[in-house]
Amino acid sequence: MTPTPDEPPRRLTLKERYDRYMARFKQFLARYGMLAIVVHIVACIFFFLCFMLLIRAGFEVKSAEGSVGAFAGAYILYKATQIPRVAITFVITPFIDRLIRRLRNKGPGPSDPPAP
Repeated sequence: MTPTPDEPPRRLTLKERYDRYMARFKQFLARYGMLAIVVHIVACIFFFLCFMLLIRAGFEVKSAEGSVGAFAGAYILYKATQIPRVAITFVITPFIDRLIRRLRNKGPGPSDPPAP
């Protein structure tokens, strides 16, 4: 739907935004599949281990109950960074796909434009 010059742009409802994001997510998974899942899992493990190392090195995480242990603190930070981790997955997966295809010399990837 293209707005006319006299008509202000219509804001999408929450349901329309959700449907649009889910369609993009399904398209992303259809294109990259298992690679996207592996990239996300590796990113999650990397973030969690980095948070564990930070806490063991002296970074303190306080909760309502007081100081928490290294595992609980790392989990709190891990969950707090969930949105950036998903965004990182969406950003780096296409680059990793292209890199793997170049290293294997298998030709263009699904994200590359077709050759004329």
